[in-house]
Amino acid sequence: MDRQRSLRREFLSVLIETSRHLRHFVDQRARRLGLTGAQLRVLAKLSRREGATQAELAEEMEVRPISLSGLIDKLARQGLVERRGDARDRRINRIHLTAAGRAMSRKIDGFREEIAGEVLQQVNDAALMQASGVLDRLKRQLKADTRMAAE
Repeated sequence: MDRQRSLRREFLSVLIETSRHLRHFVDQRARRLGLTGAQLRVLAKLSRREGATQAELAEEMEVRPISLSGLIDKLARQGLVERRGDARDRRINRIHLTAAGRAMSRKIDGFREEIAGEVLQQVNDAALMQASGVLDRLKRQLKADTRMAAE
């Protein structure tokens, strides 16, 4: 029993540390594109959800809308995104990629593939599938636990 507890603690410790290192690695690489890692994630998400509201993007990215606002402001100043009013509800702004934003999104797609190849080059497909399954179960459990705690 102690061995199992120790193994679980070690797994979570390694997971947290790996996540921190991966975020730092992505942030460093994102600077090559003139972006932060957070901006890169917003553009990647927006490329799949063109015209989403800030609230929708925040929910999908699991951040607060106010946290996303500054990122969107900076991306807008860089000419990569723009806010447009909703055709049916003037109170709502939808976030769209500009032409420069779409070009950057294409670069990001290649960039993400490059990062995945670099980071995971020594991990075989079977191990990736197993790890993905474990991480997906953890994510679903944590999301459910978070929802229950909020109620």
